[in-house]
Amino acid sequence: MAEQKVMVVGIDGMDPKTTRRMVDEGKLPHIKKLIEMGSARQDLVLLGANPTITPPMWTTLSTGAYPSTHGITCYWNQHPTDLTRFVYAFTSEQVKAEQIWDVLTEAGKKVLCWTWPCSWPPVSRHPNLHIVGGMNPAGPNSLGCDIDPEHITHAAEATTSIGKRVKKDLKGGAGCVLELDDEEIDKNNPRAESYVSSFFTKDNPAFVCLDHQEGEELNETAYVINTYDVPLKAPSGWPRALPDGAKEFRVICEKGMGQLPALLLKNSAGLYDTVEIYYKKGDPEPFVRLKTGEFLPIHVMMVNVNGKKQKGTRSVSIMTIDAEAGSYVSLSLGDCLDIETDAKTATWFPPTLYQEVVDVCGHVPKVYSMGGSYPEMVSRRTLPAWWNFGRWQADALLHLIHTQKYDAVFTHMHSIDLVGHTVWRWAKSRPQYGNQDETIYQGFIEEIYLEADEYVAKLLPLIDEGWTLILTSDHGLLCSEEDELPYLGEAFVMNVGVMEELGYLVLKKDADGNRTREIDWTQTRAAAPRGNHIYVNLKGRNDQGIVDPADKYELERQIIDSLYNYRLNGKRIVNLAIRNKDAALLGLSGPASGDIIYFLEEGFNRLHGDSLSTTDGYFGTTVSPIFVAAGPGVRQNCVTERVIREVDVAPTISAIMGVRQPAQAEGAPVHQILPR
Repeated sequence: MAEQKVMVVGIDGMDPKTTRRMVDEGKLPHIKKLIEMGSARQDLVLLGANPTITPPMWTTLSTGAYPSTHGITCYWNQHPTDLTRFVYAFTSEQVKAEQIWDVLTEAGKKVLCWTWPCSWPPVSRHPNLHIVGGMNPAGPNSLGCDIDPEHITHAAEATTSIGKRVKKDLKGGAGCVLELDDEEIDKNNPRAESYVSSFFTKDNPAFVCLDHQEGEELNETAYVINTYDVPLKAPSGWPRALPDGAKEFRVICEKGMGQLPALLLKNSAGLYDTVEIYYKKGDPEPFVRLKTGEFLPIHVMMVNVNGKKQKGTRSVSIMTIDAEAGSYVSLSLGDCLDIETDAKTATWFPPTLYQEVVDVCGHVPKVYSMGGSYPEMVSRRTLPAWWNFGRWQADALLHLIHTQKYDAVFTHMHSIDLVGHTVWRWAKSRPQYGNQDETIYQGFIEEIYLEADEYVAKLLPLIDEGWTLILTSDHGLLCSEEDELPYLGEAFVMNVGVMEELGYLVLKKDADGNRTREIDWTQTRAAAPRGNHIYVNLKGRNDQGIVDPADKYELERQIIDSLYNYRLNGKRIVNLAIRNKDAALLGLSGPASGDIIYFLEEGFNRLHGDSLSTTDGYFGTTVSPIFVAAGPGVRQNCVTERVIREVDVAPTISAIMGVRQPAQAEGAPVHQILPR
């Protein structure tokens, strides 16, 4: 029997219910083919572990172990003594269980691990183990290579001066940018290339939000951070004659410090449809020229970085334009990625893989955007970026597979999740938030699934080359039924609201009696510093502790009672709240988890992370992950009734490839789908 090869096609946030519906409607022909060629449950469901959020669930998939065993218990881990500090959880240094790729390389297999969360830095320097990224979910070079953030320029004749739009200050949230201070980096760490290995957030008011819309929902607002209004006017100072009707404006970049001259031009039919961007007005040619509807996914340009010009790549697109009168135009410059310094290869092992990929497939695209749920941002910027990225990543993977001769490949694609964080909530009309037409956003959901189908299509031929493909995800994404969400359950910030209302957490007040963003730890008995976890502020364990250990058990009972009795608009918001010891039933107990583990009631959920893995939402959404396998390592046209769990994936790969299971694996091979 030929040796088996396995490729895990991981797509973050992919929902089995949405996939099943779109397959049945004939919209996902390539995923349908994958299902028909292989094995899955009829509903495509993988029974997810908890919490339903990226780092712990991808680690469960790679270790076959639950979070209480592998040690990644949320988007952040908690500092062991300080309730104000989080530990960055996207690094392999936080993983306490053996991952499947280390088993395979030990057995002599050659493995590629591509942007899989919690895979970087390499635990071993085995020559058969190649790892790209994994420190940030957005893709290769998405952490540490940004030299200029995304900018939106709104040019209009009605604007008289340059100004920055301010929707509200960022106070955390799914898109929060965190800058590292030197003192936050452990330079003595032998894996120093991780450069966030010892990153803790400080006691920073930015992580104490006073309203739920300051957290994850801020990522769903209409503006990104760097959004500017500029005048659009008749051109002046250009050393050459310009076409009739030309208008000029400034494109803002370099964190607001850079201003590039640009022209808005008519086409032969007299309609405004073209933008040209120059470094200076005296340049004979623009360095960017694009038309309405075009998306330039990779454009090389120079930007000022700490006083020096540096070359990077970014996307460019026109979002809105007044074609008739040319009275306004909106332009997007995506994040600019470094292509000159050593930072570009910092998370490629071996580093030579970077140039090999770039030489064949072109520069690494960047697709992440800070918010921007208004339709033009999604349709003309975000979705085209993901279509381009999916093609680029598939080409890069196929090239490396054929040149490097891998035996196993573990891949991660963040398309559905990152688009979801921008639009999923608006798949239900919420007029009080300014969203009147849910069908627009439901269409965006379907379009990113169409992109995923094309991505799978490019990988399907590997089955004919002897590969078994496993399509899976960490979790699905929910569209919440309720319009108002409780300020509890956010994975990215300190959850103040409900705990303050219940009297367990106290905020300091200013001289006028207004709440501040600083917690009064001398009066706070318990806090919810990250999703699903509540900690008693315990003497002898926590730096700020005030609760006597003898009172801990009774206080936990009181908190659980309070959570079940809490109502929002007359409805209970907490589905389940249990003590740490009881959370062993969910694989979420032990010292890396809170004293109380809780999950929000169905309907009050954010996109993911605050609910049990079986939770459903509006527009046929669910937070459950997906599982489909096809190829010579599994049975063909097999529909199983077996409950397949996330902890079963790594053991199943072990069985297909004939190697031992990861040392701490708690799942079992899905023998019902294996050839008999």
